[in-house]
Amino acid sequence: MWETANNTHVPERLLSRVGAHDEFWSFVPIPIGQLSTPFLAAVFGTAAVAVTGGGVAAVAMPVPLLMPSLRRIEINRNGD
Repeated sequence: MWETANNTHVPERLLSRVGAHDEFWSFVPIPIGQLSTPFLAAVFGTAAVAVTGGGVAAVAMPVPLLMPSLRRIEINRNGD
C-alpha cells in the first residue's frame, strides 16, 4: 500500500527523495534502540523496558488508522 500510494501521489521527480527519507527514518531508530536498550534495562529492569517497548509499538502501529486522510486514500486501479 505504501509504495502504491507513493507512486500515485508523489511526483515522479521527487520519488527518489521521498524514498530516501523513508529509508532513513525507517532504519535510523534501529541502532539507537539497540544501543540504548542495555542502559535502560540496567536502570529500569529488563521487564519494564520490554513491556514499555511493546506498549509503545502497540500504540504507535494503529495511529495512522486514526488519520482520516490515510483511511480515505484513493488509488487509481484502472492503470491511468
